[in-house]
Amino acid sequence: MSAVVEGITLTADKIRALLQEGYLRADIARFLGVRYQHVRGVAVAAGIEDGLQRGIVVVPKSKPAPKVTKDVAIDVLVDAGFTLLGTWIASDAGIGLSTPAPHDPGVYAFVVDGVVKYIGLTKSSFHRRMYNYQRPGATQSTSIRINQTIADHVAAGRVVEVYVAIPPPLEWNGLPIHSSAGLEAGLIEMIQPPWNKMGVASTGGTKSVEGR
Repeated sequence: MSAVVEGITLTADKIRALLQEGYLRADIARFLGVRYQHVRGVAVAAGIEDGLQRGIVVVPKSKPAPKVTKDVAIDVLVDAGFTLLGTWIASDAGIGLSTPAPHDPGVYAFVVDGVVKYIGLTKSSFHRRMYNYQRPGATQSTSIRINQTIADHVAAGRVVEVYVAIPPPLEWNGLPIHSSAGLEAGLIEMIQPPWNKMGVASTGGTKSVEGR
């Protein structure tokens, strides 16, 4: 990347040059020390659609992925294929979704003010998992905690959005890979969302536990 931007002064020009070389937007943001939204804005203004990483690709890693400890915009996940499901709203039961959740398994994200706050996985269905957040059981400590956090935000007039992704099944040397579990673990490690207690505190990797 250094060779590409050598002699270029303006940040926007550096972004355009790196995008045209095929570098990913997230990598450009980290390299230049700017927010992802800045890179995305330059790309959109210039009509450059390159730099998006869609789908899941299993590749060997020579070293651990860098951890991102600052706020991560939902744009990063949207560019990768996450879609907006709806928002949490006040209801007679406390909180509810603005739209019914699908009966599919996958990975979901809770977002406040455009920033990713929580990453979760459901191996059954989004519909069931969101219901658990609406009406958590007495023993579902994580669902109870997240329910209260969402309810507090909604009561304060904050918008909590729900984004979802349904990764395709993968395989490695003929063996099945649970792509959703891998995506959830990778995102928690990369983003360290503040509502994921295990994801923030863990230093030895993350556990893929539904409803964490």
